[in-house]
Amino acid sequence: MHRSKSFLLSLSLAGLLALAISGAASDKAPKLSADEIIAKHLESVGTAEARAALKSRVAQGTVQFSERITGTIHLDGKASIVSQANKVKVAFGFATPQYPGEQLVFDGQNVQVALIDQQSRSRLGNFVVQEPEVLKEGVFGGVLAMGWPLLDAKGSGVKLKSEGIKKVADRELYALSYTPKKRNNSGDLSVLLYFDPATFHHVLTVYRLAAAPVEQGETTDPSSVTTTVEERFDDFHAVDGVTLPFSWDVRARVEPGKALEYEWKVTLSSVLHNKI
Repeated sequence: MHRSKSFLLSLSLAGLLALAISGAASDKAPKLSADEIIAKHLESVGTAEARAALKSRVAQGTVQFSERITGTIHLDGKASIVSQANKVKVAFGFATPQYPGEQLVFDGQNVQVALIDQQSRSRLGNFVVQEPEVLKEGVFGGVLAMGWPLLDAKGSGVKLKSEGIKKVADRELYALSYTPKKRNNSGDLSVLLYFDPATFHHVLTVYRLAAAPVEQGETTDPSSVTTTVEERFDDFHAVDGVTLPFSWDVRARVEPGKALEYEWKVTLSSVLHNKI
């Protein structure tokens, strides 16, 4: 009798364990193609009618600039993102001559990046100069810019490939690799776009640019500089029928060398459509 009870108890525990495993497996996000991820992402932004009704956007707010590793720099300023069709202007302004801010512009033909002094640009500015396609093709700024290529993935001409589910920090996110339709070959560029599996909001973009080694006579310098830029999006709100992030966090670092990581943390306070 004692053995029978033990046997039944073992079966019960095994059954519960099997149910638990089955439940855990069913909770895992399903595999999706690039087209499926894009379709669900567009639904998360808004209906086709709501998206089509918007022709321009002016987003404004504040920006905090800091050096994350040393903590020696902290500036407060104003931020704006103005876009119409594929044209976009990103501006960060600080009331200090040491760092007046950023002006990243695509006028429909050319990319322009302002100097921060008489002869140099910031880490972020240098990256956009090296890889102007990220601004031309609307990737930088994510869905905040009207030229976001996923709004018309087929018409944009960019290449998007599903990379499955990837773990970033403590989050599992859908990933799409993005390949520009045209590049200036400044080095090896990889771009991954990440989406929340619950909402399909675009929450993260990671750019990695490994500069080509420099030829030195008959030898090649084995060291290559890698620039990593990350955009993080959060605090989503509905405006005029579309859902947009009101928190935009941009980080840039260059390796190897002295460890420095710069951050521009934008908090939007207003978004206006069809005013320009």
